[in-house]
Amino acid sequence: MRPPTPADSGGSVLGTPVVSGTAGNPLDYATRQVPGAGLLGAPVAEALAIVPDQCGHISDAGLSGGGCFFRPLPIDTTCASAARRFFREAASTLGIPAGLLHDGVTMASELAANTLHAHRDAPGISAVHQRSAAAVPEIWLYLRGTGRTRELVCKVFDTERTWSAGAEPGMGKAPLDSVNGRGLQVVAGLSAGQWGCHLTRSRLGSWKVPGKAVWFALRIPPAALSDHVGRPRYSPDWLINELEILLADRGLSGSIVRADLEGISVLSISQHLTVWRHGGTVSWRTPSGRYHKMDLADLIEVAEQIVCAHEETTLDAAVGG
Repeated sequence: MRPPTPADSGGSVLGTPVVSGTAGNPLDYATRQVPGAGLLGAPVAEALAIVPDQCGHISDAGLSGGGCFFRPLPIDTTCASAARRFFREAASTLGIPAGLLHDGVTMASELAANTLHAHRDAPGISAVHQRSAAAVPEIWLYLRGTGRTRELVCKVFDTERTWSAGAEPGMGKAPLDSVNGRGLQVVAGLSAGQWGCHLTRSRLGSWKVPGKAVWFALRIPPAALSDHVGRPRYSPDWLINELEILLADRGLSGSIVRADLEGISVLSISQHLTVWRHGGTVSWRTPSGRYHKMDLADLIEVAEQIVCAHEETTLDAAVGG
């Protein structure tokens, strides 16, 4: 029997805060215009304030239990400060060294400034689009890896899928000259090269719109966190169930076809993307043909990589068509 999760009581999967798409969704405010609200209108600022109250503050159990912290970011001059505040909120309870925490806060601020530039500079973005909840950037944090490869990952999502006119959204390292200013050079230096961008989908609300995530990873010393922290300690059968739930929650539910044998599960995501689970590992081929294999216990990272592969496949099909 599957062990109970916060989702069973209307909460969330693996400690991840849920923002539903119901009428009570605070991000629904973002579709309404409020007089005197500034660049985005008051709705997004209200959502920023209301979401933590509805979801509850993220405790150590959220990240340490394998969950993902996420919040909306305002597209105004408070964007960077909000990112700094959210990074501290999510990461400070992990007990990571103060120097790493400071570096992470600095890089989160730079990623937020980067997405603010992207929204302001993108051609054809109207005030209505800017006020749309679907266009609101998001900050995500989660843990991945074990031992000497343990990392705290921070990503900032926005709906601008390209870095600059005519540039493809690159997997891995992002071009340093792709935005105004030199903020991403700071990210590249402080993260020791552990940063980049990839296609993905949003997490907040019910729309799950496509876009990109710009990310960095902070390597955490083994002594700072034990190996079980951030890795769900459940069976592979339970984990594959949770993976299917996570993928469905990112908007892929309509295309997933599943088959199970003893010790093996197959998730057919699309015509060109199939995920195999053998014991405690999952594998698939990326659109470029590269074989990808991961530990299923890195559940949030596994789901994110599969969403990325799906979005690459979708983009390739659109371009090829």
